[in-house]
Parts: sequence; C-alpha cells; structure tokens
Amino acid sequence: MKKAVKMEEAIKAEETAKREYSIFNNYWYLYKGFFRNSRWNILFVVMMLVGGVGGPYVNLYLAKTVVSLVMEEVSLGRLVGTLALMELAHFLLRTMAEVGHVLTQNPGLKYRHVLEERVLNKMCRTAYSDLEDPDYKRKIEQARHLYFHWDRDARECIWSSIEFLCYLIMIPITSGLLFTLHPAAVAAMAVGTWLQYQVSKRPLAWEKKHREFWQPLEMKIEYISRKVSDFGYVKDLRLYAADRWLMGKYGSLLKDRRIWKRRQMKHMVGANGAARAVQMMREGVVYGFLIWGVIEGRVGADDFVLYVGLALSLSSTLSRIAAKMNFLKESELSIADYRKMMSMPDSRRREQGTPPKLPEGEAPEITFSHVSFAYPGEREDVLKDVDVRIRPGEKIALVGCNGAGKTTLIKLLCGMYEPTGGEILLNGQPASRWNLESWYKLFSVVFQDIGLLPATIVENVACCRLEDADRGRVEECLERAGLKSLVESLPHGMDTYLHKEMFREGMNLSGGETQKLLLARAIYREAPILVLDEPTAAMDAIAENKMYLRYNELTKGMTSLFISHRLSSTRFCDRILMLEGGRIVEQGSHEELMEKKGAYYQLFQVQSHYYQNDRAGEFSSKMDPAWEVSSYVSD
Repeated sequence: MKKAVKMEEAIKAEETAKREYSIFNNYWYLYKGFFRNSRWNILFVVMMLVGGVGGPYVNLYLAKTVVSLVMEEVSLGRLVGTLALMELAHFLLRTMAEVGHVLTQNPGLKYRHVLEERVLNKMCRTAYSDLEDPDYKRKIEQARHLYFHWDRDARECIWSSIEFLCYLIMIPITSGLLFTLHPAAVAAMAVGTWLQYQVSKRPLAWEKKHREFWQPLEMKIEYISRKVSDFGYVKDLRLYAADRWLMGKYGSLLKDRRIWKRRQMKHMVGANGAARAVQMMREGVVYGFLIWGVIEGRVGADDFVLYVGLALSLSSTLSRIAAKMNFLKESELSIADYRKMMSMPDSRRREQGTPPKLPEGEAPEITFSHVSFAYPGEREDVLKDVDVRIRPGEKIALVGCNGAGKTTLIKLLCGMYEPTGGEILLNGQPASRWNLESWYKLFSVVFQDIGLLPATIVENVACCRLEDADRGRVEECLERAGLKSLVESLPHGMDTYLHKEMFREGMNLSGGETQKLLLARAIYREAPILVLDEPTAAMDAIAENKMYLRYNELTKGMTSLFISHRLSSTRFCDRILMLEGGRIVEQGSHEELMEKKGAYYQLFQVQSHYYQNDRAGEFSSKMDPAWEVSSYVSD
C-alpha cells in the first residue's frame, strides 16, 4: 500500500514538473526576463517579426507583378515605378528585421550576463553543504549552458524562437494562398511536414535519453583543462610530468566523448537523410498539381510564377520550422535546467529565524550538545556524540590526527553544516532558531584552504568595495598580523593587486605571507569569535614564534579556537580538546593532559622525540606504532 502511494506521488510530481517546465513555460520565462530587462526589447522583437514575415511576401508578389504587367503590355514608366515601390517596400521590411536583430545584440548579451549573475549570486548564498553535493554541482553545470554555451545561450534561444514565430505566422498565410491551387496540395505539404518532424526529432529523443552518459565526461574534461592552466597547479604539473600521465587521462576522456558524439551523429545523419526524402516527395506532389493546372488552363503564367514561389516558400518554411522546432526543444533543455537550478531550495535557512541578540562585541556561550555528523551519502559519522561547552572569551585548541574530525567540528560551529544528530546551542538556545546570516557574523575565520581574491590588498583584508574600506583599520590589521613592513615596501602599497597571472603589476604572496594576510582579514572583521585552522602551517619557525607571542593580544576580548598539529602552540590556550575517531577523548590544559599520560601525552612525546636529534634512536623502539609521525600530517 505504501509503495503504491509513493509511486502515485512520484507520478504526480513528474506530471507537475512536465507542466511547469513545458517548452511554452520555459520560453515564456525567458521572454519575461528579456522584456523586463529592457522595455525596448519588445519593439526590437516586433521589428524582427514584421520585417521577417512581410519581406518574403513582397518578394513573392514582385515576380508575379512583373509577369502580369509585361503580359498587360503596360508602359515602361508604370512598370519601373511599380517595381521600384515594391523593391523599396521589400528593402524597408528586410532592413527592419536586420536592424531589429542588430539592436537585440547588446541587450541579449546583457541579459545573458544577468542570468549568469543570478546563478553566481545563488551559489554565493546557497548552503556550503549544497556545493559539495555532486548532484547540485551537475545542475550548476547544466544551468551554465543558458549563459555560457554559445550555441544554446539565451540570445540564441531568443533569436531562434523569433525565427520560429515568423515561420509559424507564414505557414497559414502561404497555405491559404496555395489552397486556391488545390486543397490536396496543402494537405500533402502538411502530412509531409508532420512526417519530416517525426523523423527529425528522433536524434533529440536519443540525446535526452543518453546525455547523462557524456555529461560527466564533459565535466571531467573541462576540469582538467581548467586545472592545467591554473597557476596554483602549474609547478606540480611540471615537476610530476603531467604530459605523461594527466594528459593521457585527458586524451582518454576526449576519446570516450568522441565515441558518444559519433553515435549521436549517426542518428542525426540517418534522420536528416529520411527528412530530405520526405521533403522531395512533398514538393513533387505540389509541382504535380501545378503542371496539371497549367495543362487544364486554370493557372496562368503570372499565377504559375506565384504558386511556384509559394510552394518553394512553404516547403522551405516547413522544413525550417521542423528543424527550428528541434533546435528550440534542444535549447529548451538549457532553459529548463537553469530554472530547475534557480528553483532548488536552499538546504539551510539563510535569512529565516531570529538574529542573535548579544551585547555589542561580546562573545556568546556555544554548546555542542551530543552532536553527531555524517557527510551526505556516508554511513559512518565523522563526529560522534560531541558534548562540549565553549565559554565566552575562552581560548581553545583542537588537536588530533588526520580524520579525527577537527575541521568538520569547526565547519559545524561556523554554520557550514547542520548536525545530523544532537544540536548546537547559542547562549542555551538552539542554533536552528537563529538567522544564519547573523550567525556567520559571529565568526572571523582563517581556513586551511587559502582564499585570496584577485583584488587589491585593501579589498582582500576589508572584503568590501574599495571606497567603503577603512584604510586606517586595514593598516592596523596588517601591522598586527605582521605584514605591514612588506606591504609598505611595495610600489603601490595596500593598493597592490594580488595574483600576478591576472594583473600585470600584481604579485603573489608566499604561503606564510598569505596566512598573515588572511589573519589580517579575520582581525578586520572584529567578530567575537576567532577561528584559526592551522594558522602557522606555512610560516617559518621565527614567524610562528612571533605570532604566538602576539596570540593573547590578537584574541583579546574574543573567544578563539584553533586547530594545530604543533602541540607546542597549545600552551597558549586555556583548554585543549583532543579528538580521536570523531570523539573528544580528552580535554584540559596542557599540564593537565600531560599528567594524564593519555592520547595527548603520547602525541606530544612523538613530536618532542622527533625534534630531538640526540634521542632519534629511541624513537622507533619506545613509541607506540599507532602514533608514527608519518601518519601525522596536515589535514
């Protein structure tokens, strides 16, 4: 019974989706946005329609008029004057269509950029966990076709649909004129067109059925192509001979993609051949009626010219409308993918809930109440029943081996994920009731994965528009982070651009300098909670020592948490949380944990032995094999 209900619900959902994302609804969505972007676009579209429909008919009747006037033996002046007027009308109509097309170029490009900005804004505001979801990433790639794929982007969709509308308007007009020749001629054209359309749509149906097989290939191909030219990867790619192994993978992916393309082309060639055969038979029927009409004396010379022109025009229009319909249905997939991506609900409440009410600058108390967490699609929890209270102003260090759950705990704390079990409390209230946007403002964070922007040093520190940045505060934060002397030595000072590969006068910072800049960014934010994920991993010993000597000053009046693999740094903290297998197995000050001689003590002993050359011989014989240094590397 339950299975039957679920199946019925699934069928209803599929039917609703078909109605919501029908070809008409998709193009209506596209045009609404295009006209909303600029009211002038309505005029440009009307110009294209009027010129595109009117021009061909003036041209058709021009030939008939010439023959008719010659047969009537009119004066040369009348003949020339009539032809000149009709040519002028034809010229004006064609020019109107072409000008309308030209005038939609820039608005079309602008609309394409608007669509791109909407997707990027959604990606910036969507939940962090969504961006790690492979299905969500796939939908993003599909949505990009509407503003990134030059053959199917928004402009091509609009121009092709306008051409389609022109053909659609011309069909009843031309059919009505041909009807006077013989009704059967129109019927033959209609039947032939229906058959041609049925044959032509088969490749599209095949593409819809199989495109899930080659889309992952295209994503991998694009990913490798992008990374090979990424400045952050070029050193490794050269040192490890990317051309010998990575390009081999790339070539294999391209080969697999070409196999699918060949299959697709076979279907297209077969369908096109069958469509051409149907077109020949359709036109043959019309010419048969024309020849019969001339023999019977019902069709004069001028009408013969007109009917031939109408037949050729209708045949061409019907063929084009069938092909254009297939193209519109192909392009409509891009519109549907874009709409589906934009309508995907955010898995987190971004602007819902109540903003936390805290005294200005005061850190709240945060409690992890039996928190567990598992990544989507994973069966095993990364964090297991974590129960800890972080007091306002407390300085906490998170330590443990790789995979212990330290970074995951930080991401939960910062609101990047929601617990799959238990809850996080802010001053005793569940975090789920608080506004996520306001929750983010509680934290200044320096994550382990570097996040420098291709902008000036000022913009990287202030994270705002250049004119809104407080340059005095930026300078102060750079000094506190130990980067002021370097910045002052640069020709453009704080206005120096980062990322040399993007800016001619830009510069690239070293790993330690980058961490200092990110620390300056965190200080500038002035949030009540400071989170540092391996803040000294890329610093030399002297720079690390200087930073820890300033640690109390940097965290004054703030709650601070940092992840560290160098246990000597934990002496500066009020409390140390030792994680192992997703659980907090020990907590206390450095002295307290050393007295326990548990997991923290073992880890500390490993590091202290490792740095004492005179005791290197004791290392392998006295240390627990489970704590080998080789397994203890940065997350």
